[in-house]
Amino acid sequence: MKHEIIYERGDLFDVNMIVIIKIDISGNASEEKIGSAFDKAVRTNEILLSRIVIENDGRAFYVDNDSPKSSIRFEDEDFDQIRRREEKIRFKVEEGEFIRAFARRIEGRTSILFMMHHMAGDGMSLQYFIEDFMTFLSGESKGFKSIQTAQTEENLDAVSKGIIKYYNKKWNKKVFSFEDLDKAYEAYWKNMTTDIDIHIIEKDEMKKILESCHSAGVKYTAFLTAELIKEEKSQTDIGYAMDYRPDGNRSMGNQASGFSVRYKYNQRKSIMDNAAAIQKKIDKKIEAHKKGSYILSFVAGFDPTLHDAVNLEHAGTYHDKISFDLAKLMGYVGKTKDYSITNLTVADIPLKYGEYEITEMMFAGPVVSYGRRIISVITCNDKTVITRHIRKSTTNP
Repeated sequence: MKHEIIYERGDLFDVNMIVIIKIDISGNASEEKIGSAFDKAVRTNEILLSRIVIENDGRAFYVDNDSPKSSIRFEDEDFDQIRRREEKIRFKVEEGEFIRAFARRIEGRTSILFMMHHMAGDGMSLQYFIEDFMTFLSGESKGFKSIQTAQTEENLDAVSKGIIKYYNKKWNKKVFSFEDLDKAYEAYWKNMTTDIDIHIIEKDEMKKILESCHSAGVKYTAFLTAELIKEEKSQTDIGYAMDYRPDGNRSMGNQASGFSVRYKYNQRKSIMDNAAAIQKKIDKKIEAHKKGSYILSFVAGFDPTLHDAVNLEHAGTYHDKISFDLAKLMGYVGKTKDYSITNLTVADIPLKYGEYEITEMMFAGPVVSYGRRIISVITCNDKTVITRHIRKSTTNP
């Protein structure tokens, strides 16, 4: 297998690209059974049996790997401390390390923290891996799943094509290595950490919110956006991630797209009126998205090594006029998106697997280079869990 990295190339050199899901499991499973189920789930997914190579011309590929490096181990340390520790340690994707999982037993239940590099997939992909893991844990089996990454019809206007042509022509075509990425991690995380705040909405409260949304003709994501920005005094730039699996496949691989809207909260109107105005903007973007993903088309047009340079500009370990100008244009330096929202809605996997059951789930997206405040939402067992993931300097708390 040799699968070129195109639409997800911008994730390869980003220094903060870890997707997180934590689950609580009822039922008593031994460390041996958990480890065996994890290994079987890894070997069920082709992308986890790959490693990433960067060729001399700068193109990157997933290639076959006989020795996958994804791992799970039991630890007693607090999960948030583990997360803060592990986010600073680069995933060796060139050796096939895509997932690190950490398990511990607390009061008769098992909790597992899954940390997955975005190059292995999106939030839906990690859910599907957890489904595979739980299936093997229960003694059942799953079929092999081939690698699947995003595909789209080109959806670019003349101006966007002109921007791509200009930057590709001016770019020096410098090819970077994983050693360059090591230096970026060391520099970036020296004085940086991230915080995750968790807010839980119980079933009855969410039912009331959804009833109000339905009456106003809006969806929950638009209402959540209005809630988030209601104190903002100026126009807000909000990015939305969306699943991009037209065929409904459940394979691992980065199959996400997105769009953004700009909106200034109107203090003279109710929150639902503001949510309705935001919903109209979202609907318009989704309708345009049916012709093809603009954002995927746009990023795929640039020279792959230029993506790497833009990320290294953000990390502060490389500088060139062209890559810096593009980094500013794309929000990797200077002004970034004010909010980035991913709503996975109701968990798209079963919760019961034989004697085991997933009782709680938390999801947090990465604080990507072009984002400031990452909002992630998932509902499991009638609990809606919202996380706010933000980066902060440890020298200026």
